[in-house]
Amino acid sequence: MLPNLSENYLTRGFWGDEAWTSLISQLPYNRMLETTAADFHPPGYYSIVKAFYLFLPPTEIVTRSISVVFYLLTAFLVYKLASKIKDKKFALWALALILVSPVFFTYAFEARNYTMFTFAATGSFYFLLNLLENFNFKNAFFFIILSALGIYTHYFMFFALAAQGIYLIIFERKILLKMIALYIAIAISYLPWIPFLSSQITSVNQSYWISGINSKTHLEAIFRIFAGENPSMLQYILFTSLVAILLFGIFIFLTQTLRKNSSLERRTYILMWFWIVFSFVLASLPGLSIGPVDFPLRPIFFWRYLIPTIVPLSLLVAISIYYLPKKILGAAMVFLVLTSLSLNYLTFQKYPTTFKQVYKNSVVPQISSVDSIVTVLPSFAEVLYYANQNNLGNKIVVLPEGLVQYSGKSLLDAYVENDRVYVENAPVSRYFELTPGPNLKIVGGGY
Repeated sequence: MLPNLSENYLTRGFWGDEAWTSLISQLPYNRMLETTAADFHPPGYYSIVKAFYLFLPPTEIVTRSISVVFYLLTAFLVYKLASKIKDKKFALWALALILVSPVFFTYAFEARNYTMFTFAATGSFYFLLNLLENFNFKNAFFFIILSALGIYTHYFMFFALAAQGIYLIIFERKILLKMIALYIAIAISYLPWIPFLSSQITSVNQSYWISGINSKTHLEAIFRIFAGENPSMLQYILFTSLVAILLFGIFIFLTQTLRKNSSLERRTYILMWFWIVFSFVLASLPGLSIGPVDFPLRPIFFWRYLIPTIVPLSLLVAISIYYLPKKILGAAMVFLVLTSLSLNYLTFQKYPTTFKQVYKNSVVPQISSVDSIVTVLPSFAEVLYYANQNNLGNKIVVLPEGLVQYSGKSLLDAYVENDRVYVENAPVSRYFELTPGPNLKIVGGGY
């Protein structure tokens, strides 16, 4: 099992967005900032990756290990929060649920910002709850730092902060003015990036790859966040079980625990629902059409951007399970963990074919120093990354067709500027054509 875990999750070939992460993080820092500003990302995650690259090589293992670190840090925060709500056994349940979550486990081994975003958001909510219990400098400081880290990591962090604000207005008005001061501090920390965010919103409103919302969008998002992406009967079993447990928890909370549970548990339970519900609702508003009303901007709702809601989901499930009859409480917990582990096992048995294998098996053994490598923008990042990893200095040509239709062109522009990549038509001599799939075609020259 462990060799498969290593092969599939740490050393497997990068797909496009992961290669994009590595390539942008290898640029000089100022150029990296310019490149991410010209796309639609804040610079926090790439800054962390670049810091790692100062001491370690830009390999798959190094880059993905950053996500693993934030996965474990998130689990630690969940354990800390759960241990404050109830006893150590309850904290271990919450810890187990977040660690084996099929979607969170999968993206813990991906070179993208999802686990770092989840860590920052979890930390923000953790210290918010601490502030509600004890408003002091330490809790306020870490709340500001982690909230700022979140908005510098992913723009959906704004929705999580909005959920906090709505909760405070409804339930915690006594502390609202103090919290407003902290939110102002967070906003001040973000001032340097505001001009770039404004230009990104303008560009996204003109053209972006995320499609509109339909009748299946939210259900599919909830299904994947609950039970992962691996299609199987276990996926449906896990989803149904989690929904049933959550509904049971809502019933118990409304009928019994409002009188019996601790103030921290009540706060946590309500705040976690606010985190989930308002993240989904607010992310749905841009581009949403309801009858004659069209909300401005293009759609930005994409289920992976909501992966951090797996944290409140895990805590809500843990709280709900706690109120099951003792005879079935342990069995329910074991069932959820084993089902999740089974889904994770099925997932890391897969070994997707990427350009890493194409280079190793078909390109490196045959390519000569005068051959060109030709690709298109959707595959550009992987093609360039593995050319560099294989020490191939061959000319890389990106065909001009469809450049405007895809995000990521800012990174292409950066490598065009340093003469590593050229945007032009395919050469007349022999060349290796690598396109999405991944597919390889060797054109001309005696073949």
